[in-house]
Order: sequence, then structure tokens, then C-alpha cells
Amino acid sequence: MRTLLLASTIAAGAALAACETVPPATPVAAVAAGEPVCAASHPIDVNGDGWISGDEWNTFHTSAYGAWDMNHDGRISRSEFEACYRAGGFYPVNYYNADYWTNYWSAFDVNGDGYLSADEYWSPSTWARIDLNHNGRIDPNEWVWWPH
Repeated sequence: MRTLLLASTIAAGAALAACETVPPATPVAAVAAGEPVCAASHPIDVNGDGWISGDEWNTFHTSAYGAWDMNHDGRISRSEFEACYRAGGFYPVNYYNADYWTNYWSAFDVNGDGYLSADEYWSPSTWARIDLNHNGRIDPNEWVWWPH
């Protein structure tokens, strides 16, 4: 019995030793000196009540759009959007999921040209697409599930 147990242990150890290991995660590359960095780091729901009012929407638009347009060419590229979204986006922590950035990109880039203009990103038509019940504010369910 002891021999069988010893043989099983050795076989299991050999099998595990042959297993492939997962390579370490690639660290996030540091931003090169002089490269633009996303400056917007506050959530859109400023008062933290779980709803986005028209005032909060407009305030975020005027304060954050320029920060997300990191190279200041008047539009937000896909890479600028990803960088800013992954840096904290516009979500409060309890709603934020960095992996959802592509959903929001696709939902905002209505014309599919690979850039977000101010009109596309924060227009009254975008507000209407998100405020599904048309009560004048965006509730957590509308915001979280809108791009899906």
C-alpha cells in the first residue's frame, strides 16, 4: 500500500511539473515624457446620488470632453477614449468596470468613424438614447445597461 501511495505521489508530482505555467501579467507601460495623459478623473454623477441630472451631464461635457481629447485635435479617438476610460472613466467606483470600455465606445461612436465628436458624445440625441424613460435624468439601470 505504501509503495502504491509513493508511486502515485511521484506520478502526480511529475504530471504537475510538466504543466504549463501562466506567464506573468504584462505591466502597464509607463507614459513617455511629453505624451498626453487623460486629465479627467471625476465621475459624471458629481453629487453621488446614483442619478445623472441634465446639469451633471452638461457640466461633465464642458469640463471633461477637452480632457479626454488628449491631443487637442477636436475629437476623441478610440485610443484616447480607452486610455481615459481605463484611468477611471466617468463612473463612480461601485459601477465602474474597466472591461466595459468597448461597449461604451461603440454606443457613443454612432457614425462608426472611429472618433467621437462633441455632438456625438454629449448631444441631446445621446441623452435621449440613454434616458429611456424620459424622466429628465439617467438612473443607474439606464446608464449601466445602455450600451449593451
